[in-house]
Amino acid sequence: MKSLTERYCELLAGATASFATASLGCSIAWPTSVLPKLTSPSPKDNPLGATLLHHDARMWIDTAPAIGGIVGPLVACWMADRKGRRIALLFSTALYVVSWMLFLLVASVEQLIVARATCGFANGYVLLAATLYIAEIASDRYRDMLGCFLQIGTTFGILYVYCLGPYVNFQIVHALCCAQSILFCVLFVYMPETPAYLISRGRYRQAIESLLFLRGSNHDSEVRDELDELVRYTVRPSCKTSYYYQDSVLQRVTKQLLMLFTDRTNGKALLISLGLVVCQQWTYIDGILGSCTQFFAKATTTIRPEHATIILGGVQFFFSCLSPLILGRFARRSILMFAAIGMALAFVTLAIYFQLRKAGVLPHDTLSFHWIPLIAALAFVALYNGGFGPAAWALVMELFAHQVKPLGLSFSVSCLLLCDFVVLRLFSFVTDSVGLEWAFWMLAVACTLAFGFSCLCVIETRGLTLCVIQERLGGTNKVLSTR
Repeated sequence: MKSLTERYCELLAGATASFATASLGCSIAWPTSVLPKLTSPSPKDNPLGATLLHHDARMWIDTAPAIGGIVGPLVACWMADRKGRRIALLFSTALYVVSWMLFLLVASVEQLIVARATCGFANGYVLLAATLYIAEIASDRYRDMLGCFLQIGTTFGILYVYCLGPYVNFQIVHALCCAQSILFCVLFVYMPETPAYLISRGRYRQAIESLLFLRGSNHDSEVRDELDELVRYTVRPSCKTSYYYQDSVLQRVTKQLLMLFTDRTNGKALLISLGLVVCQQWTYIDGILGSCTQFFAKATTTIRPEHATIILGGVQFFFSCLSPLILGRFARRSILMFAAIGMALAFVTLAIYFQLRKAGVLPHDTLSFHWIPLIAALAFVALYNGGFGPAAWALVMELFAHQVKPLGLSFSVSCLLLCDFVVLRLFSFVTDSVGLEWAFWMLAVACTLAFGFSCLCVIETRGLTLCVIQERLGGTNKVLSTR
């Protein structure tokens, strides 16, 4: 009889790995909790002295992480290919410690932008490294649950900064974020390398030992069937271009590119993955989470803006924790379509609210309708974190074949960060040019298009093994098998 610890070692490894993305959440929440301090004349809160942030500086500070993050996944891909998934993920701690230390040394707006860009590089790096690690340790039994862990880790980091930011000074916020990054390293150092990576390097004995730990097994015979399945998934003899661990890094990357862009199955996986990450970012999720205090101040809710922000952070963390149950019970495509329509309706509600306020139909001093922005924002983050975000990322983790997974995920994460930059700039431009209400109408249209993409282009993967997913992408398996 397996002990409780042995039975859930796989979930423990996934949860520990996902804790790395708490630092990503800290970076996302940073603007809404820390930027208000930089408009304070107090040197205790404002390391920039008397310098007050103007609109252009604020915009570059908001978008610097997206710019810095575009190359992060490519570096993580190289590190994961050369040193392994585990070492690559551990190295993210060093990147975050450097970025948080830079914040403690800033004395000008330019230095602050550099610190944010460095943090963005770490964000792109850790998103790829953590995704790759969790995707490769997940068994078919727990793949739904592990696919949601990244979202849980990220929302925990967001809530962490939401709760700390308003109540401690500039230096302590970053010191506590640095401590959280170091805590991840201390916890994760005991986790094993992924079996798929070890198999791809021909280290079968170590792969068996990793599987024994992750599955809580004691004998080789207990994991032999899964090992054979992983070998079939990892070393595909049917590939037009072989992929051997003895090749140099340049040769492997060249072969991955050929397989990614010339193989029909891999090309379809890439198109679906890029479409999903584009749909994710066009919900403006990072912008809303990074400026929700300012948003609630504009909405003049009856609750203090910082308290409304903490409520929003708590709601999204709660629904992120529910997402494994939701993904385990419902089809991926159904979740994506339902959540997309719900998010579109939330944005339509916000657009109508601000349009009526601008027209004077809803006076600023009336309290009768001030609950609407908060409820609409809570509905949006609940739908995104409980459904759309986890379902989309679970699909991205599942679609790529092992040989092209590092490069395919790198392209997906880089595309995500590039879209993040574009959407942040566009939302600000539309808001300044024609008003906040039209920006929300734009987001409602984007969510409607996400519904269409999910309905027409996304394949269903729930209940399928990784090998069967590849067959379905290639059109050789038409039957949806279930666990």
